[in-house]
Amino acid sequence: MPVVPGAISWLLLFGYQWAFYFSYHGHQRTVFSYYSGIVGDGLLIPVVNVAGFVLLRQLSPLVPWRRVPVYALLGLATATAAYLLQANLDLVNWSMPSAFSWSDVGQFHFFVLSAELSYCYLVLATAINNWAVLRQDSTAWRAFAASWTCLALFGATLAVDYL
Repeated sequence: MPVVPGAISWLLLFGYQWAFYFSYHGHQRTVFSYYSGIVGDGLLIPVVNVAGFVLLRQLSPLVPWRRVPVYALLGLATATAAYLLQANLDLVNWSMPSAFSWSDVGQFHFFVLSAELSYCYLVLATAINNWAVLRQDSTAWRAFAASWTCLALFGATLAVDYL
């Protein structure tokens, strides 16, 4: 299992929130109040990223690197839509203490979310565009399955947090 991509992913998805937590003096719920924060950002999404790394490594000659700007724009658009939805639903927490007002941790999370989604689009496009090769490579196929399993579990943690 690639340790470096896992460590980088954990630091960018959960570690920075931990750092912000120690300097936070507000009254809003923090990352430690949410299953999606602790289990999702702390475990499931780093596993998705490691699985994506494994998939890209296995299919490395087939990765559509020229399309990265498109996936970056898609990631940015999706993160923007998620933030606007959060604000419209008035789902306030320490990252958005009031609707349409994001704190420092919220602003940083926006960029992390944009990058995460861009990466996921790259991995997904690589998998879909090379489906036959993916199905023949057992390591890449297991990585693909693991990432979807973890994404589904992350979705479940979001549902538990907000329903």
